[in-house]
Amino acid sequence: MNAFPIIFSDIDGTILDFENYSYKISLPAIRTLAGKGIPLILVSSKTYIEMLKLHKQLKLPWPFIFENGAGISQHGTYTLYGKSYQKLVQYKPAIEQACGTITWAENLPLTKLSEYTGLSTRKVKDMMARMASVLFIAHHTLDINQINKQLHPFGIAITTGGKFFTVIDSDVNKGSAVQMIQAMYRQHYTSIYSYAIGDGLNDIDMFKAVDEAYFVGKRNLFKTIQTLCPGIHKSRKEGPEGFCEVIDKIVQNYSLT
Repeated sequence: MNAFPIIFSDIDGTILDFENYSYKISLPAIRTLAGKGIPLILVSSKTYIEMLKLHKQLKLPWPFIFENGAGISQHGTYTLYGKSYQKLVQYKPAIEQACGTITWAENLPLTKLSEYTGLSTRKVKDMMARMASVLFIAHHTLDINQINKQLHPFGIAITTGGKFFTVIDSDVNKGSAVQMIQAMYRQHYTSIYSYAIGDGLNDIDMFKAVDEAYFVGKRNLFKTIQTLCPGIHKSRKEGPEGFCEVIDKIVQNYSLT
């Protein structure tokens, strides 16, 4: 292919093992991309500090998207979009009315959050260093579409991924951030071709923003994902192994170095 490839990837359950948060399985595929000069843009609900540390561990030189698209980092700095954390917390009463009984993550002790997530207290502190999103735990099933209709007048929305629900500005999502980075690369390349890899419902906007999308999550969720993204592909394997499978397929088409 002549178009310059860009790969956007979710982190938890895609690059990182959902149970132990290890990137051991996905690392060889990440190194393959680096060797071929193919950008891997990480896209996550994680905070800036969480992403920055992971970026350094993986030695990735490319931009990344954090807090579900509320922030984009490149060249050692970052830009925030939408409502700030301080603004979002003002809508807690409206969110509680729409969602029913919920627990705000920030109201729990670090030890409880550590127990709930399986993360060390130090990593929990990084997780809670939010600039443009708020986390909560629901104790019952939530109808996200219906709730977001109720929250729309406030300009906020909830999304889910992993162990928490996230409150963000309704004009912010992974897809809009992906489009911004695509625009950056179009300034330098005549043609680009973008891929997305993810494992959850909060990756839908990212899937829709690219040329070719791959789902590496649980098989019982695929039908729902496929209904929302009819053209999406399903990897044979799941999680980091599925990520490696997709990367192997993609890199066969490119030799940029």
